[in-house]
Amino acid sequence: MANFQGPILDVHNLCVEYSTGSVNLFSRKRKSAVKNISFQIQTGECFAVFGESGCGKSSIINAILAFVPVTKGLIQFENQNLLHLFSSVPRWIRPQIQPVFQDFHQALNPRRQIGSLFKEIRSIYPDRPDSAELLNRVGLHCDVLHAYPHQLSGGQKQRVGLARALSTNPKMLLLDEPVTSQDLSIAAQILGLLKTLQKERKLTFLLVSHNFSILRLLADQVAIMKDGGFLEINTPGQLIANPQHDYTESILKQSGIR
Repeated sequence: MANFQGPILDVHNLCVEYSTGSVNLFSRKRKSAVKNISFQIQTGECFAVFGESGCGKSSIINAILAFVPVTKGLIQFENQNLLHLFSSVPRWIRPQIQPVFQDFHQALNPRRQIGSLFKEIRSIYPDRPDSAELLNRVGLHCDVLHAYPHQLSGGQKQRVGLARALSTNPKMLLLDEPVTSQDLSIAAQILGLLKTLQKERKLTFLLVSHNFSILRLLADQVAIMKDGGFLEINTPGQLIANPQHDYTESILKQSGIR
């Protein structure tokens, strides 16, 4: 797959629904979280999804990772259908797509040193970069390996999460509100780091956020999402200068962009 040509990720007519509780013994209410969306991402690009909380942004990432069932549609990574392949856990695809979540700190065991996280990964992928090298890439000293989660700041924990994602040498990162919980200075540092890593490693990003200021720093294309569907897709500059939908103009004004 090293010489693959075409979009690295191709999502077509994706639909995701959730059960919201029992109506009676024989039926359940269903809520549409993602409604018939389609998009493509080229290698090395950042495609972003912008929308308010609850619009379905994170459900796209969860569907790609097979964390939630897909009702309808197609998800292809390098022309391989993930909806079929994830059931058999193909060894070559899993490391290639890695998530970075805003609440990564919740996944850290408070009783275990940070180094244990990377030891587990090396036991599965022994040919991957060592932990000290990974931490160095994200601007952390190797002493962090001996620290416990409570000894690290929020920004340091988020950098650890990024280092963990890089530990499998992925081609694509799924960034779900990666700096939302950080203060402005730390957020700016992490965004700068992401831009540097993307350039150096030719990484592809799928970024979802409710903060347009974050998206415009990284994204080549932005999809405006509302109630599970895409309203329009364009470059950040074109969305600001010439929004095609009233909702786009409204939400950008609310964000202080227009």
